[in-house]
Amino acid sequence: MSFGSKFKPMQSSTLAKVRDHIHHILMLLTIASTILLSVLLAGCSSPGNMSSIYVLALSYQKTPHDVLQGTFATTVSESISTVLGSLTTAVEVRAGYFNICISRGGGEWECGRDAPSLQARLSGDDPLNLVTAASTFRDHTIFSGLLATQIVLHSIALITLAMFDSWHKAAPQGTGNLDPFPTRSLGLTAQLSSGAAALFGLLSAVWQHAAAVTAGTILSTATYGHVVTHVGAAATTLVWASYFLLMFVFIVILGMRVQILAQSLGDRMEEE
Repeated sequence: MSFGSKFKPMQSSTLAKVRDHIHHILMLLTIASTILLSVLLAGCSSPGNMSSIYVLALSYQKTPHDVLQGTFATTVSESISTVLGSLTTAVEVRAGYFNICISRGGGEWECGRDAPSLQARLSGDDPLNLVTAASTFRDHTIFSGLLATQIVLHSIALITLAMFDSWHKAAPQGTGNLDPFPTRSLGLTAQLSSGAAALFGLLSAVWQHAAAVTAGTILSTATYGHVVTHVGAAATTLVWASYFLLMFVFIVILGMRVQILAQSLGDRMEEE
């Protein structure tokens, strides 16, 4: 017996096992995607690691890098520089979907949902009201509803996948060896819920990034470069990773449906 003849049965057996448990793999990917979104929504909820998960960060810059044109702009910029020149601490404010974190330098963070109380803790170290700007961005610019809808669709897809039995079995009759989903309605529900979740994931990722970039540009321009903004890398990674996971789940389910439809068509043609 040649090496190839030994390898092919082994390969076929491995692929069969993967196909028999494909819905379990898809369930794990869906759960992973849901966890990523949950961590994203919990960003800035507490000091420590959660303070590094933010959508937009704001901080002061006493001297702007850009050269301003015009007498009015120069005068306003100089006035802001004079105000910021009295600051003795490096203030940074980070905004998440539900919470805000503040730091007065030294790496110590305070987080919470109540913007006025956080503003009071900074006392006179926030002359341009970065906390208020972050609160406005959190409440009126980013939208957690897209992520919440996505999590609901994740749950529907997960429950539907959990109702699947092994779908790849040896068929006693017919031309092929693919069994359909438990019911057509379950297969369609899994396909639609995972597809809708992937669509909402794309909308969430684009909305989050566009909102952070736009708000940062407006704040920087309005303060003549004295406010520096940063888009949260961790939040960006989480929202896009969640989207790609669900997109993969949707593509696999769609491929399974196409195979099943093709198999059904082949069986009908053989019967005729």
